[in-house]
Amino acid sequence: MSRNIFRAVAISLTALFSTCAAAEDLNVLYSNAYVLKTPIEAIAKGFEASHPGTKINLSDVKGYTEMAQLMLRAAITGDIPDVAFQGTSFLHLFVDRNLAVPLDDFIKAEPDWKSFGYSKSITEIGEINGKTYGIPFAISIPTVYFNADLVKAAGGDPNNPPKTWDGIIELASKIKAPSGGIYFDYTPTGNWTFVALVQAAGGQMMTPDMKKIAFSGKEGIDALKLLKAIGEAGMKDMSRDQAKQAFAAGSIGILVTSSSDIALYTKQAAGRFPIIVSQFPVPSDKGLLPAGGNALVIHTKDAAKQKLAWEFIKYATNAQSQTAMATATSYIPINEKAVQDPKLLGDYYAKNPNLRVPVTQLTQLNGFFSFPGENSTKITKVIQDQLQAVVTLQRSPEDSLKQMVSEVEALLPQN
Repeated sequence: MSRNIFRAVAISLTALFSTCAAAEDLNVLYSNAYVLKTPIEAIAKGFEASHPGTKINLSDVKGYTEMAQLMLRAAITGDIPDVAFQGTSFLHLFVDRNLAVPLDDFIKAEPDWKSFGYSKSITEIGEINGKTYGIPFAISIPTVYFNADLVKAAGGDPNNPPKTWDGIIELASKIKAPSGGIYFDYTPTGNWTFVALVQAAGGQMMTPDMKKIAFSGKEGIDALKLLKAIGEAGMKDMSRDQAKQAFAAGSIGILVTSSSDIALYTKQAAGRFPIIVSQFPVPSDKGLLPAGGNALVIHTKDAAKQKLAWEFIKYATNAQSQTAMATATSYIPINEKAVQDPKLLGDYYAKNPNLRVPVTQLTQLNGFFSFPGENSTKITKVIQDQLQAVVTLQRSPEDSLKQMVSEVEALLPQN
C-alpha cells in the first residue's frame, strides 16, 4: 500500500501498518514519491516475486525533513517502520537517537561482499562514528546547468561551458535573462551547497573530533566571497521552486542545484532550448562533495525482520535494481556494476551524456555532514540566513562569517 503520510501527519504509523502483522511482512517508508514512486514500487514487486510469502508494505511522505519529523514522533509511540529510504543528511540524527541499526555484522557475514559493486566512497556515505548505518540507494550531488541558447547569445560556447567558478561567474554576468544570469541554490536541507563549496575547496565544516568549527578559515570565507560574486553577477533572490520554474521556462541562464532533476529539466525545456550539464567545480585535489539523496536504513529491533530488511537492502542496491532506479530518475546509481555494464547503464549513459556528468564524480563523494546535538536544524537556519545576506549583497562575507561562527558555536553541544 502506498499512502501520502504528509497529507495526514496526525495518522500514526500504527494505523498505516495495522494490516501488516505477518512476520514475512516488511514495512518500508520512503519520500519524494514524485520521482521515486515508480522504481521503488517496481523493486518492491520484484523482491516479493523473488521471496515468496513476503509482502512489502510501502508508505511515503513528502520529503526527507518530513520523514525525519515523522520518525521522531514514531519513536515515541513505537511505530517505527522496519526499513526506510532516509535522507543522507539525517543519518547522524537517527544514530544519535539510537533509531538506526548498525549494518557491520550483516556486511561481515557476506562472503562475497566485495563483489556486490559498491565502491569505498559509496559505502563511506553511510558511515557514522566508524560504523555503517546506511547503504546508499539514490545519490545526488550539486551540479551546474546551462541554458545553451542563453550561453550562446552571451558569447559563450555551449559545447564547452566554463569549468571554474571564475569562468561561470564571468559568463553569468554577460547573460541577459529576465530572472537573472545565474541562480545558486543556497537553501537545500543541511546547507548542502555551502558544505559542498567548503569541502570541494579541501575544507571541513568541523574538526574530526566534532568539537570545533573548521569552516571559519580560508575555505569558508572563499565560499562566501563566491556567493557575493554570484550576487554581483545579477542573481535574483527567490525560492528554490521559483528558481527551478524560471530555469525550465528559459529565464535563468545558469542554475546551480541538485543533479536529481536533470531528466525533469530536460523534459520541461524540450523543444524550447537545450540544456548542458557540467560538473560542480572541485578546485582542490583533496576536495570532496557531500552526497545528497537517500540511503537504506534498518530501524526494526526485531532480529527476524532485520534479516529480511537486509535482504531487501541488497536487492534494492543490486545492479538490476539500480538500473531501474537510474533510468527512471536522474539520481546517481551506487552500483558500479550497473554503471559499467553496457547492457545495463553503460550504453544508457553513452546516449544521455548529461545524466552521466554527475556519475563521473562518484570517486569524489563523501557523507553528508550534519552538525551534532539537538540544535542542528537551528544551526542550518543560522547559516542559511547569512548565506542569503551575502548573496543579496546585504552583508559582507567577512561580517557574515563572523556572525555565523559566533551563532553556530553558541548552538553546538557545550562539552
